[in-house]
Amino acid sequence: MSYLPGISPARSWRRLTRGDILLAVAALAPAALFLFRSMELSEHRWDWDALLPYLWYHDEEGFHWGMLTRGLFMTIRLGLWSLALALASGALIGALSAHVRGFAALPARLYINLLRNTPPLVLLFLVFFFAGSFFAEPLLRAEELIQSLPSGPRDLIHLLLAPPGQLDRMVAAVLTLGLYEGAYVAEIVRAGIESVPHGQWEAAASQGFSPWQQRIHIIAPQALRFILPPLAGQTISIFKETTLASIISLPELTFQSLEVMAVTRMTFELWLVTALLYLGLSLFWSRLSAWLERRRKWRPVE
Repeated sequence: MSYLPGISPARSWRRLTRGDILLAVAALAPAALFLFRSMELSEHRWDWDALLPYLWYHDEEGFHWGMLTRGLFMTIRLGLWSLALALASGALIGALSAHVRGFAALPARLYINLLRNTPPLVLLFLVFFFAGSFFAEPLLRAEELIQSLPSGPRDLIHLLLAPPGQLDRMVAAVLTLGLYEGAYVAEIVRAGIESVPHGQWEAAASQGFSPWQQRIHIIAPQALRFILPPLAGQTISIFKETTLASIISLPELTFQSLEVMAVTRMTFELWLVTALLYLGLSLFWSRLSAWLERRRKWRPVE
């Protein structure tokens, strides 16, 4: 019996067909050839031990995280704050713009189209160099207030928000990524809400639910089954696009990798490790979204 995507049960690695193997070879062979040829031309010699201290090291003062690991923590921090802003802004605009047409939909359409059609790098420069001037004084006062706190609360704030002296760059990066990705989230939420059959709205209204109760108790749980899969992909995109923050010298993973490369001149080992760290982040969010989809046990909407 042939395999039918979407109908046949999922196959394990023990049930791979010849076509699956050929597809895997066709995907991996060019990458392996490129890597081998690059090392041959550059006469590269692998030196993983020299890269290890930039991940972690131990001295007489104890255990320390290296530059790459600290950059990874910064990437996670930046991605989480950007994700929170994207979900908040996107969910609000998407919910308010669902089933809205004509002039009433103009504000939401302007927000979505303006941000989605602006390159994120240009948007980052606009926020950092232009909008940043309006927030320079408040952020400076916030930095001074944080530095005046006792060591415990001060270290906690630096852990959750940004390292000392990096608050302005962190705010610019979070605003850029959060609002930019929020435009995509808004479209995902709007499409998910509008995918719920109209009969569900009528059934909720017939039971005496108010418009907000209809959205919260009846429509939102059903819309979530449409929203969750594309939202997982958008979450992965947020963490990958944190690399833009390296342009404004925020010490996230890509910026730290560039710093390490300038010192060590290790190209292959460094960027392979960096790619694996980003891959690990993406796989984490992918597996988390798959777990959430399985946990909810959705039933088809009639």
